[in-house]
Amino acid sequence: MAADRTAPLAPTARTVTAARPTAGAPVRSQLRSVALPSLVGNLGFLVVILAIGALYASGGSSARDLLIGDLFVNLVLVLGFQVFIGNTGVLSFGHLGIASVAAYTMALLAVPSDRKTVLIPNAPWGIPEIELSPLAASLIGIGAGIAVAFLLGLVAARTSGLAATMITLAFLAIVRQVAENRKDLTGGAQNLSSVPRIDGWTWPVVGAAIAVGVAVMFRSSKVGRYAVATREDELAAGAMGVEVFRPRLIAFVVSGALVALGGILRVQSLGSIGPSQFSFEFTILILAMLVVGGMRTVTGAIAGTVLITVGKEVTRFLGDGPNFLGFDWPVVDGLPDLFLAGALLAVLLTRPNGLLGEFDLGRWLTRHFVRRPARAATPGSESAPEAGDAATADVPTDPVVSAVAPAGPAPADEALTTAGLGVVFGGFTAVDDVSIRVEPGRIHGLIGPNGAGKTTFVNLLTGLVEPTTGTVRIGDRELTGAPYRRARAGVSRTFQNLRVFPALTVRENIAIADLVAHDHRSHRPGVSVDELLALSDLEHMADRSAATLDYGNQRRLEIARAAALRPDFLLLDEPTSGMSSAESLAMVDHVRRIATAIGSGVLVIDHDLGFITNICEYVTVLDQGAVLAEGTAAEIQRDQRVIDAYLGSQHG
Repeated sequence: MAADRTAPLAPTARTVTAARPTAGAPVRSQLRSVALPSLVGNLGFLVVILAIGALYASGGSSARDLLIGDLFVNLVLVLGFQVFIGNTGVLSFGHLGIASVAAYTMALLAVPSDRKTVLIPNAPWGIPEIELSPLAASLIGIGAGIAVAFLLGLVAARTSGLAATMITLAFLAIVRQVAENRKDLTGGAQNLSSVPRIDGWTWPVVGAAIAVGVAVMFRSSKVGRYAVATREDELAAGAMGVEVFRPRLIAFVVSGALVALGGILRVQSLGSIGPSQFSFEFTILILAMLVVGGMRTVTGAIAGTVLITVGKEVTRFLGDGPNFLGFDWPVVDGLPDLFLAGALLAVLLTRPNGLLGEFDLGRWLTRHFVRRPARAATPGSESAPEAGDAATADVPTDPVVSAVAPAGPAPADEALTTAGLGVVFGGFTAVDDVSIRVEPGRIHGLIGPNGAGKTTFVNLLTGLVEPTTGTVRIGDRELTGAPYRRARAGVSRTFQNLRVFPALTVRENIAIADLVAHDHRSHRPGVSVDELLALSDLEHMADRSAATLDYGNQRRLEIARAAALRPDFLLLDEPTSGMSSAESLAMVDHVRRIATAIGSGVLVIDHDLGFITNICEYVTVLDQGAVLAEGTAAEIQRDQRVIDAYLGSQHG
């Protein structure tokens, strides 16, 4: 007789009476606690550079002042690049085109009218008669840069890889051609002079401080975290409810504002503007500063700017053939360029992520000086209540689940169902007319021989593959659209091949999904990030990067991250793949504890029949893309069709 499919999930964890905390707010507080130390640390780094620069400039000519000013201006540009490239992983050559537009806008508005009537007398729109203050012209220039960044970002943020890079490179080339050939507007290849100059370092230093603050706050913001998730793995980010386009567009616009500021400061430092000031060669220099230090962190961007600036100045000095340290150095033309190329080559070969890699002063300060709030006491700890206390009569003795109140399952009419679901690839039917029902609060198994269409079926459920026929519903809600939309609608998943965010810490991996849940799944009860770490036995690894975890811990992390989304249904694609029998048995208990804690239904796909029969109340068997059999685990084991199609293929 078949088991009752609507019976609630039988948990392995004991009943818990503790109240469930709100999951989203603590994570936001933790993000703020990271932003402040990072801001302080990186601004402190900037102050140290300023002090050393002042000491260096005090003992030499005005050329040293210009060098220090250039360093801070270049730092603004580098940090502008870092906001987009470092956080999204998309290489852009077009940002100096945005800087050029902003700088030309400022110059055309700020150059005195009497000079413009001489330099560009035929400029359109009455520009020769316009004369604004440098500050007003600069603000309008930054606004123009932001507008251009938004328009370019609408295109670039929808693509990735080589396509996005080539789009931005084409934009840089277009801006250069317009600057050179619209002589009536820009003065052409000859520089447009009489731009109001800034004296000293004050504005470049202020600009650098603003850029550091913006870069740090963006990286620590919710949108910044989403952008980093898309950098690490677009598929996994989408499966966690993160839309790829919006965070990248915002990153592009923010970075555009910073490079616009940097471009204006560069022109105001020189007192003139020309197309060569924002050339492809200068783009390579800015990118080299970013790459050498480490593009993924603000600290790396600052360090790279300093190292390349100092290195180019030293090699320029030595290339002139001075008598230095008692030795007559030979004249070497182009030595600074050789240094730049050599530095890039050496770093890319030995440390592809830059000299500092993932190191950031904010994270280092947080790890060493910021104390996280203590978690509630658990049984077995020194502060736990005495045995026999009435308040703890229903509290489990297992400390892993002691603070977690199991969430109740969704209503029975909120089942995950498919009706006639199928997909055809070039005449090959991968999934054929599959109709199944996964009950809320139950663990449902999906098995079948290799090539049966199990993973394709999960991809259909989550939107990675568009169905040819059929529908997917949760209750009366049809699931359609991109993976991030379906994740927000209540379906989260893990992958057959691990897809954690490797450069992020264990805590940050889970926090990404928690942030999405706070915005889009707040109607569902949640389990906090700290509780999921405890449930997954990952607390002691919380601040390690996910890439350093072994395979089993990465599997548990991926499940915890999916659970943090507060899904109605959790889809686990071969969670025991590559595990031993003992590890598979341990995973049975782990999946049950997670499912109980978040109160979701679970669909498990696996080849391990022992795992499936130990964990699942109901099993569906696929063969050649179609449903072969359904029933309890015991019924499936006795079904001759399953024995022939599945067990026979495994053991025959």
